[in-house]
Amino acid sequence: MPVESGVLFEDWAASQPAPTPSHPAAEKVRDAQPRFQFIDRSQSFFCTVDVNTLIEDDHPARAIWKVVEKLDLTAFSQQARAVKGSAGRSAVDPRLLVSLWVFAYSQAVGSAREISRLCDYHPAYRWLTGAQGISGHTLSSFRVEHKTALERVFVDVVGVLSAEGFIQLKRVMLDGTKVRALAAADSLRSQERLEAHLQEAREQYAKLSEAEESKTASLVQMRAQERAAKEKVERLEGAVVQAQKLAASGKEEARVSSSDPESRKMKHQDGAYAPSYNVQTATTAVGKAIVSVDVTQEGNDFKQLTPAIDRLQRTLDKPEQTVVDGGYISQENLVETATNGVEVIGPVSEKETKAAQCYERRGVKEEYYAERFRFDATENCMYCPEGVKLRSQGKTKSELVVISKYQARPQDCAACAAKADCCPKNQKSGRSVQRSEYHEEIRGFQEKMALPENKEIYRQRSEVAETPHLWMKAKFGLWQFHVRGLVKVAQEALWAALTYNILLLLRCRKRAIRA
Repeated sequence: MPVESGVLFEDWAASQPAPTPSHPAAEKVRDAQPRFQFIDRSQSFFCTVDVNTLIEDDHPARAIWKVVEKLDLTAFSQQARAVKGSAGRSAVDPRLLVSLWVFAYSQAVGSAREISRLCDYHPAYRWLTGAQGISGHTLSSFRVEHKTALERVFVDVVGVLSAEGFIQLKRVMLDGTKVRALAAADSLRSQERLEAHLQEAREQYAKLSEAEESKTASLVQMRAQERAAKEKVERLEGAVVQAQKLAASGKEEARVSSSDPESRKMKHQDGAYAPSYNVQTATTAVGKAIVSVDVTQEGNDFKQLTPAIDRLQRTLDKPEQTVVDGGYISQENLVETATNGVEVIGPVSEKETKAAQCYERRGVKEEYYAERFRFDATENCMYCPEGVKLRSQGKTKSELVVISKYQARPQDCAACAAKADCCPKNQKSGRSVQRSEYHEEIRGFQEKMALPENKEIYRQRSEVAETPHLWMKAKFGLWQFHVRGLVKVAQEALWAALTYNILLLLRCRKRAIRA
């Protein structure tokens, strides 16, 4: 039935209650500004803190403390001047300082001042210290002192890992990684520049030493400036000495960092050059624990194999087998390790594969590869498959091989019918080949590494040996050292290795409990 306009909802509208008029107070509230609680930062108040509840029961700081408090740290206390029954302030407990540094490195904190600040407000650091402050100077001094005591603690932790069955020392894997020094890349200077900077620094230090107290600077500020100028003079004096040593050793470019003179210019994986140190670690194949750590100024690993084995034999035990990369393989290293009764596992250069790729780029056919040439020991020459004589051009020696070079006369190759297959790109010279004579020890090593079981052992090297380096840099933030000088840098590397092993011990124990 048709419905007239306005009639459809007429009954419904009539049944609804009339709207209630708004209250004047409600209108006033809607128009007013919102009111918030006032933040008063000028107030002072007392706060009761239950230190033992600052962190949870399974917090890493508690676990680290449980490990450290069971270690023998008496060697750290030999220089303590505060003794029972005498006056004076009590010394800081070595257990606390060791725990603070281990926990700090595990959290990628490497600054003593930053740890001191964290002890004022961070729950984990406050739990470790018992809510007491600790100076950055105390922390900084403790990190670079007590070398012998720290080495003993490191060995003790490795002993705990071995005693509990988490690691084995029979097979270790060596590797090196470059860590930047506490110096800028542009701090490298020649000896001439360093001597000029040293003269300027000495003059500046002399002026500060003779200056009278001014109105603009306090006595404390002047003494601080004088101390900084003196330290700069000492660093530059050390840099000049290091530059003289490098020049005397025959280095072509004797450039030394003015900030850390004992560092050396090294190339990193990103292709950049920077003042750096070479950190050498030995890691167990079973358990992946660091059992030896050292820091050197060498940019390569050729001379680091024997010292690493000697350190292991001196502190723990001599391994039966050492797995290394190609940087450690040399005739001298293989002879020395064989004398010490240590088997070396490492890579063998794939000479044939590389040579075939080179021949292919040069357009040489397979029947004219170097191995098809005949060597005549009587005349010390080579004969190609076509009978052309290649005369000796001298020898070059390396750590692995003696390479003899032979070359044909240009006119002989130009008149040869096989030139297009033998040396198509030689337009002005004759065909040349190289004959490699590996040292006897290298030949024996190559035969050993041809066995499938040794190849499988070497394939495990990168995962084991590079894991500690990844932890030190990515987890502990040790892309750059926080101290200067070879001795102090070696101490910091040892702290990082100790932290790695303690965290490894905690993980192994947790897995053992779950199993």
